[in-house]
Amino acid sequence: MRHCSAVISRILASARCAAFAVILPVLLAACATPPRPQLTPADQAEVDRIAAYLNSIPRFEAHFIQYGSFGPDAGTVWLDRPAGHLRIDYTDAERRVMVIADGQVLVVDRSTGATTTMPVSRTPLGMLLTPTINLSGPITVASLARLPGMVQITLEKTGYASQGNLMLTFADRPLRLIAVAVTDAHGRTLTMRLSGIDTAPALTPALFQPPPGA
Repeated sequence: MRHCSAVISRILASARCAAFAVILPVLLAACATPPRPQLTPADQAEVDRIAAYLNSIPRFEAHFIQYGSFGPDAGTVWLDRPAGHLRIDYTDAERRVMVIADGQVLVVDRSTGATTTMPVSRTPLGMLLTPTINLSGPITVASLARLPGMVQITLEKTGYASQGNLMLTFADRPLRLIAVAVTDAHGRTLTMRLSGIDTAPALTPALFQPPPGA
């Protein structure tokens, strides 16, 4: 930041132009935002290992415990990644269900029949719902952390960081997905800790259809 201030001071001294006031806020914003650290070769090898693991489990069923901005909860999640399908059944009093299919997110409160829909492209979850996961190009690795016995990776849609991010936590050696944390565009985060993962579940198309009455 000290370097940025010196640069701006030199420009101000030489500009003698009122128009510079228009671009000054842009320069200050650029200085205030630190550059994203580059991945080291070791980091990139870890990212490649994570991508290979994710691509090895195109489908799964798991139980979860949820906590975060939306309060505690629990339930079951099913994923059919090549088809772009996801379903979450909650055990709360509202018996909520979330279904992602045909590019849309549908959330149903089965106690009242109220529904909410949005394009999956506007949520971080869309990064997991592709036939092949490539952690580059349309996806940016925002951070990679090695913890005792664990690895965490935070992902953003390239060019759309304001839509939120997805943080995946893995047990290490062997690699195993144990938690998914979603942060939305408003900075609200929910974390789902997974257990009992079945990587060969019996999935049917009907599972990813909207609940009756939705």
